[in-house]
Amino acid sequence: MTLEIIGAVVALTVFRLAWTLKRPVHKDITFYILPGLSNLSKILRYDPDFSYVPYGLIWYAINVPIVRTVRYNGRFWITVLALIDIVFLYYANEFLGFTVFLAYVMIGTFQLLRAPWNASINWLIILAPISWIFLLLAPIAKFPVGLPVQVWRYTERAVGHQHNYIYFGLLGTLWLIVFNHLYFLPGLESLVVIGLGIVWCCIFGYAYLERRVKRQKSTAKPPE
Repeated sequence: MTLEIIGAVVALTVFRLAWTLKRPVHKDITFYILPGLSNLSKILRYDPDFSYVPYGLIWYAINVPIVRTVRYNGRFWITVLALIDIVFLYYANEFLGFTVFLAYVMIGTFQLLRAPWNASINWLIILAPISWIFLLLAPIAKFPVGLPVQVWRYTERAVGHQHNYIYFGLLGTLWLIVFNHLYFLPGLESLVVIGLGIVWCCIFGYAYLERRVKRQKSTAKPPE
């Protein structure tokens, strides 16, 4: 890793930590993620009155020790995720190349700041150079594999909730980029990443305009 990359990773981590410490903790973390991580036994035996976090047992195995270490503090949990991610940024640059590293910086940062519960899914994808099995484990961890079958209905609901399609889509995009780099058309990697980047610029633009229109409608006064 060159000094330039090291400096970039340090600067990125400082930015991530500053954002995490300054911004309010996402309400989904407070009301869904942390209660889910602190009630694994209830999740495994299925309680219909409990609000489930529809992720797989692999996801819980990764995140439960982390939240226990920080005593179920959402802000500290995100902070630890950001620090752990330094290792994966290094790994991405060393074993997946600069183009994938750059894509991971963009996708990983957005996910960490907006949907930190997906950080560990990113890690599994980035570990794919070790074995293709990690590309299989990533979706297994993302979906409630190993949980009661009734939990799958929460996944169906989650995909269409607000802008969750963006979070799912970014995970799929990172998966495709890494898969392409390792097994498909690595020679066209730059074109693939640029093309996907353009697509995501359009998606984010649409999401921004959609949100702006909804805000204008909600603040508009009804006619007298």
